[in-house]
Amino acid sequence: MGLFFLKIMLILMIYLLLMYTFHRGISSWLGVGKRKIFSHDIINEHHEKVDTLHRKIMMVALFACVLIDVIFDFEHWYQNPYSFILLILISGSFLKAYMEWKYVENKRECTYTVLEASFGYGLLILLLSVGIELVF
Repeated sequence: MGLFFLKIMLILMIYLLLMYTFHRGISSWLGVGKRKIFSHDIINEHHEKVDTLHRKIMMVALFACVLIDVIFDFEHWYQNPYSFILLILISGSFLKAYMEWKYVENKRECTYTVLEASFGYGLLILLLSVGIELVF
């Protein structure tokens, strides 16, 4: 059991190291001001309202997905309700990118957000799919 947690910690450390390296590299390459890693900045009041609504929808969907998963049995991965949670989670990052594109003067902020979200989610999916085989 100790080896299991060691492998999980190794996967998390690899993820965090790669995210940190990407964060530092892409922010200096694009010439964007340094952000905190995993920061959640609000652009304006409209973004705050839309983001609050998005988070509420995500919480309701998360609890509904647990109930749906317990009640129904799904044959394919795309029918699983957790696939929709991933889509809702990704849409939050692209919502922030849209608000940056629309309201922030420096359009590189939008590019940075899209690149960081795409790399982060892609890396997470890759490490989870490969890491599952390593752990078990």
